[in-house]
Amino acid sequence: MKASAPLKVGILAIVSIFILIFGIMWLKGRSISIGEKIEVPFKDIDGMRPGSAVRMMGMRIGQVDEIEPVIDGENSHIVVKFVISEPDVKIPPASKISVQQSGIIGEKFLEITPPFPKTVIIPLKGYFQGEVKEGSAIELLAGGTYIEIGKVKSSRIVNSNTLTEEERRKIKTPTSYRIEYFINIPDVEIPANSKPELVKTSKTGEYRLRFNPPDNVIVKMPEYESKFTIVEPLRMNDFLDVQLEAALALKETNDKINNLFTDEFMTDIKYTVENTRDLSEKAGLIVDQVAVIVDSSKEDIRNLIASATQLSENMNILTQNANEIVDDPVFKDCLLSLAGSIKTTSDEFSALLKDSKLQDSLVNINSTTKDVSEIADYVNALTKDQEFGRTVEESVTNLNDMMIKLSRIADSVDELTVEEKANIKEIINNSSEASKDLKKFSKKLNQRFLLLRLLF
Repeated sequence: MKASAPLKVGILAIVSIFILIFGIMWLKGRSISIGEKIEVPFKDIDGMRPGSAVRMMGMRIGQVDEIEPVIDGENSHIVVKFVISEPDVKIPPASKISVQQSGIIGEKFLEITPPFPKTVIIPLKGYFQGEVKEGSAIELLAGGTYIEIGKVKSSRIVNSNTLTEEERRKIKTPTSYRIEYFINIPDVEIPANSKPELVKTSKTGEYRLRFNPPDNVIVKMPEYESKFTIVEPLRMNDFLDVQLEAALALKETNDKINNLFTDEFMTDIKYTVENTRDLSEKAGLIVDQVAVIVDSSKEDIRNLIASATQLSENMNILTQNANEIVDDPVFKDCLLSLAGSIKTTSDEFSALLKDSKLQDSLVNINSTTKDVSEIADYVNALTKDQEFGRTVEESVTNLNDMMIKLSRIADSVDELTVEEKANIKEIINNSSEASKDLKKFSKKLNQRFLLLRLLF
C-alpha cells in the first residue's frame, strides 16, 4: 500500500524537526550523548566555551557541556561540566585536566592526561620469599602516618645486570625487585630520594610498598575535593609578566657582574694568574726533583719496607708469645702470688719502719757503728806501731807454747793418781784466783785504752 501524501509530509516534518533540534543543540554545545558526565572546578578557563572538545592523549572523547561560574569571595571558581561520549572510556583517578589551545589562534579544548605508571627498583639481599601482588597498596609517610596513595600495577624479580647503567650504580645486589605502580590521589608527588621498602602486613601476610621521605622533608596531603589534578591555564599576560621578572633579574645580575669586574679587579686577576703560572712551574720542578729522589732511593725504600715488614712480623710473634704467657693459668697464679707477697712484705716493712723502738735501735746501731769504726781506726794505728807488733807476736808465741804445754799436761793427767789429781785441783783453784786478778788487770788496761782513744 502506497503512503498517502499527507503521511509523507508528516514524516518529513518530524524528521526535519529532529534535525533542527539536534542541530541547535550541537551549535549551542549541548551534548546529545548519554555518556559519563563529569564536573571539575577551575580558577580560570582562558576563554573556553561550551561545546569545546574534550580530548585524551590527542583523541576526542567528548565535549564541554556547560560552564557555570560560582561567586564566593576568595573561593570563587568556575565549574566546567563535560560529557564523555566515547563508549568504554573511563578517566583514571589523579588524571591531569588542563585547558589547551590548538595552535596559536586555534580553539580552546579540555585536555585529559591519565597518570602514567612509575617504576621503583628495590635491592634484594638474599632470597626473597614474599610476593608483591598486583593491586597491592602503595603507602607514603605523611604527617607521621602511612597513607595509601596508589596501587601496584606489576612486580617481578630481575637480574641486576639487566638494569640500566644509572640504576646499576644505585643497586649493588645481584637481584632486585622491579615494581610498577600508579598514584591515584591528585596532586601527590613522592619526594626525591625517598627510601622504598617492602613491608609485610600482619593481617593478610601480603607485602606492600612503602615510601619514607628524607628526614628534612615533610609531606602534606592536599585538601582536594576533585579526584583529578587540575592544571590552571597560563595566560599570555601572566607569561609575559614572568618573562619580564626573569629579564629584570637577569639585568640586575648583569649589573652586579659588571660592577664586580672593574679594571682594578681584572688587574688583580691577571696578577693572580701570573703568580699561579709561576707557582705551577715551580711545583712542576719540585715534582721532578722529588721523582729523581724517589728513583734514586728506591732500593733504600724497598729495604725500609722489608725491614718494616719483618719488624711487623716479629711484633706479631712477640704479641702471640706474650698472649700465650699471659693466658697460662700457672703463670697467672705465680704472678698473683708474687704480687700478694710483695704487697704483704711492703706492708710489713711499712709497719716496721713506723715502729718507734726500731727507729731508736737504728739510732743506737748507727752510734755503735761509729764507735766501732773509731776503735778500728785506733787498732789499725796500733798495728802500724812496730814495737806493739813485736809485743803481740811474742804474746802469741808464748800463748802457743803454753797451749802446747797444756796439751801435754792434759795427756799426762789421765796417768795421774787420785792424790796427784787432788793436788792439781788445788793448783787450779789457785789459778782461778790468779785469773780473777788478771781479769781486774784487763779491765784497768781497757780503761787506759779508752783514755788513750779519748786523748787522741
